[in-house]
Amino acid sequence: MWDVMVIRREVLSSSLVKEIQRRISTHEFRPGDKLPPQDELAAMFGVSRTALREALKQLALMGLVEMKHGKGTFIGSSTPSQLLESLSPLLLMDRETTFELLEARLFIESALASLAAKKASQKDIVELGTLVQGMKKDLNQGDIEAFSEKDLEFHLLIANASRNRVLTRILQTIRDMLHQFIGEALTLIPGMAKSALNYHGKILQAIEQHDVQGAENHMRNHILHIQKSTRKHYALRNHPK
Repeated sequence: MWDVMVIRREVLSSSLVKEIQRRISTHEFRPGDKLPPQDELAAMFGVSRTALREALKQLALMGLVEMKHGKGTFIGSSTPSQLLESLSPLLLMDRETTFELLEARLFIESALASLAAKKASQKDIVELGTLVQGMKKDLNQGDIEAFSEKDLEFHLLIANASRNRVLTRILQTIRDMLHQFIGEALTLIPGMAKSALNYHGKILQAIEQHDVQGAENHMRNHILHIQKSTRKHYALRNHPK
């Protein structure tokens, strides 16, 4: 029963994130707008306060909302979704764009991992550990969709732990492209989820130990492995046996 409740809460949170994103993109929620109190907002969307808080946390990591203690929750004044408008036509439409995305990730996320190893708080480390444990459970249950959502959140949390707003905003800007790629790669490429979990464990351990070089190397190797696996996938698709 408990597992069912957790899964349902995760599904509700994910759906709520998408709904608030939609309202931001259609300008129903505008930059700087203050959202209603959490009780009222939860009732508006028909979800529990727990599911709402989880959704708001994800939106905050994405830079779409700002939660100000004692003041409330506000729509971000400069949202990544605005910057994504110019990128959206490119969303993984072809092989070239896919490899350009991976090339960008190699540089951006290696730097973010090294900074996270240097600056991460104990709270950051606990949250990253919780995600890795959740991914392990999702993989064992064969729930690739839930695994994919946690995979993306893992990378966003590392960005947040880096305490570098410029690099974090860059990653948030390509978030939709990253989300689509992760979902497709985990579904289509055999062994990708297991490999991702293995690398995430190594990255987490390096961040826990504040091993700056180790965190950077493990993230770099993670993305290089994705590049290699993706190239192999394209080669097999274009030249099947």
